[in-house]
Amino acid sequence: QVMPVLATGSKFRTEVVALGTTNKTNVYTVPTNFSSHLENLFISNNHTGIVTLSLHFFHADDNTEYDLLTAHNIAGGSYESIFTVDRPLYLHAGDIIKCTAGTASKLVVTTSCEEFYDPNR
Repeated sequence: QVMPVLATGSKFRTEVVALGTTNKTNVYTVPTNFSSHLENLFISNNHTGIVTLSLHFFHADDNTEYDLLTAHNIAGGSYESIFTVDRPLYLHAGDIIKCTAGTASKLVVTTSCEEFYDPNR
């Protein structure tokens, strides 16, 4: 299998999504022809009470969506990092990170990634 083209460098990308509804929401999609290291998935609860978060991963290679967390409690006025530089998630073109909030307009999800050009993806 051909690897990403590291000689052309990489780009850093941050996406911020406020979960305004309790519907499943796409928070990060790996672009066509790229692979990505998701180096931080940061969730902040800007509410005083506990809000649940469900985390979903659509894996493009097998066209399947997986539930990674279901109704995980995020304490009021706090934050959590699910993936970090020390515990990254490696993604490929078409993979999607999705989140569902238990209460609308309380959680903000931030993803920080390093994307690499991968012409065979």
